[in-house]
Amino acid sequence: MLYLFGMGFWQNVEIEREYQDMSRKELASKAGINYASIGIGLERNSIPAADTALRIAKALNTSLEYLLTGTEGGQETSNTADSGESGDGHIQALTDMFSRYGTTIRHMDSLPSATREKLISLIDSMAQDFSD
Repeated sequence: MLYLFGMGFWQNVEIEREYQDMSRKELASKAGINYASIGIGLERNSIPAADTALRIAKALNTSLEYLLTGTEGGQETSNTADSGESGDGHIQALTDMFSRYGTTIRHMDSLPSATREKLISLIDSMAQDFSD
């Protein structure tokens, strides 16, 4: 089984999908796969069949190599998220953030919508205060 610095294929798909603000349903539709297979893949930490993995990579407009290994051309990707560039490099920064805050994100996601929105608003407001 392949691992991306502690992350697997489906975890990388989730990070990229969320970065692109794409729902699982949209990804499944674009890739021509069953919606449930995304959740099952995450649960099992598995790698799909090659043709399915390729369709997912195309739907996310990223390379299959990147989703499998977290690298392009055998080298770790550079962090381009902070520089405002798009492309595969932002995934490493998001992976690092998810490693730090993943549990908190999962907890927030389980909260009622109104509570979650209030917390997000509070965090955004605090972050704005500190960035000024």
